[in-house]
Amino acid sequence: MDFAKDIFEQAMRDVESRLGPSKEVLQEIQNLAVEAVSEDELIRATVGPPGFLQSLQLDPRVKRLEVETLAEQIMEMVNGASDLLRTEMAERVQALMPDLDPAKLMTEYVQSRETDR
Repeated sequence: MDFAKDIFEQAMRDVESRLGPSKEVLQEIQNLAVEAVSEDELIRATVGPPGFLQSLQLDPRVKRLEVETLAEQIMEMVNGASDLLRTEMAERVQALMPDLDPAKLMTEYVQSRETDR
């Protein structure tokens, strides 16, 4: 996972060098977090850059679920939140730097995560 973190940090340094004095914008991107909520509202997952789980909230009613069902729903929530985060980050970076290719950046990030496994 260190490689994924390194790519993210390099991308943030690139953003910082292009933005110059716009530190607030860079800080906003670095602090970006998104939350995904399950349909039954029993599970909430918050993910921040570079796609790491920041919080996971489980309603006490999840005790009624089978372990496999709960695990599957948690994975769906975390993956959904990660997808939302990537989309949100790409949109914000694209708005700041239209010449930067967020799809390429995300592809490199995903490849680095696969390499870390």
